Amino acid sequence: MQKNTKYTREHLITFGLVFGFLAIWEICARTGKISALIFPPPTVIIQSFFIDLVHGVYTKDTLISLSRMFIGIIIGGGIGLILGLIMGWSKPIRATLDPIISALLPIPKLTLLPMALIIFGLGETSRTVMVSISAFFPMLINAMVGVAQINPNYYEVIENYGASPFDIFRKVVLPGSMPFVLSGFRLSFQAALMITVGVEMMWGNDGLGSVLWLAWETMRMTNLYAVLIIISIIGVGFNWLLEYLQAVLLPWHHENRPS
Repeated sequence: MQKNTKYTREHLITFGLVFGFLAIWEICARTGKISALIFPPPTVIIQSFFIDLVHGVYTKDTLISLSRMFIGIIIGGGIGLILGLIMGWSKPIRATLDPIISALLPIPKLTLLPMALIIFGLGETSRTVMVSISAFFPMLINAMVGVAQINPNYYEVIENYGASPFDIFRKVVLPGSMPFVLSGFRLSFQAALMITVGVEMMWGNDGLGSVLWLAWETMRMTNLYAVLIIISIIGVGFNWLLEYLQAVLLPWHHENRPS
C-alpha cells in the first residue's frame, strides 16, 4: 500500500511538471513572449493533432515506420542476441571479437547510410540494414554482459549433475542473462526508433521521418509537433510493455529492484 502511494505521488509530481511546462508555453505563445510560428500554443497543437488523428493523416506513415523498426529489431537484435550469448559464454570468442566490436561501436550509425546505399541500392533494403545495425549493438553488449556476470558456481553445480550444454544454456545461461537481455531489447528499440526516423528524414518519401522533414521545410509546425507526439507515444508505450513483460517473466528480479 505504501509503495503504491509512493508511485501515485511520483506520477502526480510528473503530471504537475508537464502541466506546468505546457501552461507556461501556452501563456508565452499567447502573449507573444515566444514566436507562435515556431512554438504554437499547446492547445492548438493538441487540437490539430486529434483532428488529423481522426482523419487518419498519420496512420499510413506510422505503420510504415513501425514496420521498418520492428523488422530491423528482429534481424539486428536477433543476431546481436545470439552472438552476445555466445561471446558471454565463450571467453576465447569474446577475446577475439571484443576488439572488433569496440572499434565499430563508437561509429555514428547514420554515417553508414551512404555506404549502405552504395552496397544495397536505393530500395528498402538499405533502410532495413541501417535499422538492423542500430539494434544489433545494444542487444549484443547487454546479452554478452548478462552471460558474463553469471556466477561460475552455477555452471559447476549443474555440470556436476551431468547436464548437457543445452541444459546449461536453458537452465543457467538464458534465465541468468534475461534481465540484461530485456534491457538490451529496450535499448535496441530506442536506437532502432531513432535511426528509423533519422533515415526517413535524410532519405525517404514515406514514414514519420519524411513527414517530420516535410513539416519543417514547409513550416507546418503543428504537423511537426504532432509527429513528435506520435514518436513519444510509441516510445512510452513500448517501455511500459517491456516493464510489464519483465514483471511477468522475471517476477523475482522485478520485486527485488530497489525502490
